[in-house]
Amino acid sequence: MKSKKLPGAIVVVTGAGRGIGAATARRFASLGANVVAVDINEESAQETATAFGGTAFRCDVGDVASVAELAKQVKMQVGPVDILVNNAGVGLAGPFLDTTLDDWTWLRSVNIDGVVNCCHVFGEDMVERQSGQVVNIASGGGYFPTKHLATYCASKSFVIMLSRCLRADWAKHNVGVSVVCPSVTNSGIHTRSRLYGEMINNKNLSDKFFATLGHSPDSVAKTIVGAAVRSRGVVPSGIENKLGYQALRVIPDSVLNLIARMGPN
Repeated sequence: MKSKKLPGAIVVVTGAGRGIGAATARRFASLGANVVAVDINEESAQETATAFGGTAFRCDVGDVASVAELAKQVKMQVGPVDILVNNAGVGLAGPFLDTTLDDWTWLRSVNIDGVVNCCHVFGEDMVERQSGQVVNIASGGGYFPTKHLATYCASKSFVIMLSRCLRADWAKHNVGVSVVCPSVTNSGIHTRSRLYGEMINNKNLSDKFFATLGHSPDSVAKTIVGAAVRSRGVVPSGIENKLGYQALRVIPDSVLNLIARMGPN
């Protein structure tokens, strides 16, 4: 894939109301892109877009009709999309049997269906135009198992594999697909997650954990922009994720299982 030029490029960022999405929208805009901020919370999306004079739309990415209407309005009001960043996501943490199947349905509707819906609707136009770049946001949890993040890790593992398959499928159409895998990020996702278990439900502990160990959303945004411009494949973000991803090639399963059992409680 050729490197993408950002000045004048039309970039759609989902989950742009806060955290990684908002930081990504700002960074693309600072480099001259025409950014469309998308969020299920219209007020948050508008707040992000106002900061750099962009456009804002409300969209529930888990609803394919909502995504189709978004794509229609963006094309009519802004133009054909050059770069799509599928960032919208939610979290679910706790012992697996403490969570419910309703929790899984909720998580899946955003983390899996949301990515599939956006890839399908926006990707169709990109493939037809023989031009475009998709950047899906997964997580280091997509390749490193953690005992109390079963459904979350599973959803992000799906995003990684979907991205790799689409990258192979769409290469002949000059459409690139990247997947960025952040490590712990102080994005506020824990405040938008369903949490179970005594330790995980301790809000003060969660706030301290993310504030102390989390990378800044802007550091992840920088990685996302780089992945889009260079059409990179699987892109870990954060030094520990980069080292961990490389180490997976040599770590025995027994050690990986031990790490999973030692994961955050």
